[in-house]
Amino acid sequence: MRAQEQKRFIDEFPVKNPVHFVEGVYDTKSFYDMARGMEAVPEGGERCFKCYRLRLEESAQYAREHGFDFFTTTLSISPLKNAEKLNEIGKDLESQYGVRYLFSDFKKKEGYKKSTEISKQYDMYRQYYCGCVFSKEQRDREIAARG
Repeated sequence: MRAQEQKRFIDEFPVKNPVHFVEGVYDTKSFYDMARGMEAVPEGGERCFKCYRLRLEESAQYAREHGFDFFTTTLSISPLKNAEKLNEIGKDLESQYGVRYLFSDFKKKEGYKKSTEISKQYDMYRQYYCGCVFSKEQRDREIAARG
């Protein structure tokens, strides 16, 4: 659903330069192998950091294979994501893949607030968890506990 929303947004949002959507491959086995033993770790912990690396590594590899000058992530817009850790991992992968990493913290300067406003303006679906099954289960428990 998120990919479809992103494609729709790209089509509707006015920009000077063309924007192209590239959908990453969700490799379930790699994710579960990476998360093994950390299923109960709360969001924002070591499991997330390993997931950041998995996702950023896919981006860096794609960037290298397609001749991009930079790679980065939009994950830093979330108040639940550690931009410092994302940037640390990105910098590490920069040397490994030979593609520059674009440092980011998109939540700065009210970036998260702006993202929610744009979502409302374009009637976009917003997920209440990061995307992994463990985060969804954690959010579902939190919502149920609030009644």
